[in-house]
Amino acid sequence: MSTSSQAVRSAVSSLPDVVGLGGAIAGLVGGLAMALVGAIISSSLGSDIWLEAKQIAAIVYGPATAAQPGFAAGPVVVGTLLHLIASTVLGALFGIITRRVLHLTSEFGTPLLAGLIYGMLIWLVAYFIVLPLLNPLLLETYAPAFIIQHMIYGAVTGLVYTWLRPLSYREFE
Repeated sequence: MSTSSQAVRSAVSSLPDVVGLGGAIAGLVGGLAMALVGAIISSSLGSDIWLEAKQIAAIVYGPATAAQPGFAAGPVVVGTLLHLIASTVLGALFGIITRRVLHLTSEFGTPLLAGLIYGMLIWLVAYFIVLPLLNPLLLETYAPAFIIQHMIYGAVTGLVYTWLRPLSYREFE
């Protein structure tokens, strides 16, 4: 990156130029949005809004923790932290892939589309590869709700990343 391009970027983004930082923050926000949507969907279906956090915590506490009714502080906190850590790491990966590998612009709706595709790819890998191996209990989550949550994660991550790390098409010329 040239010096003039570096000056333009620092004037547009207040974040330090650390690889993955913008994506990590965007992924964290996307993970929070995903958890919120999951709680809303669970509530609308008449389910326990804490169930998914407890199912995630089953990796640490064992499968019996998901059977506890209502709010259980330890499993909910651990499950939420594990979810947000994964969201942050995957967000950093999103930023690195979209900006440094694919060199995608922030214009023309590209980040939203890239985020939606990324969210669906995460769902596919999680649902068919990772969860059967690490945490089959999460496969009991209503599949359409799980897909919607991942699409929300991707869309929010893409949009927040655009806001944190704007890059116009002109900068590629």
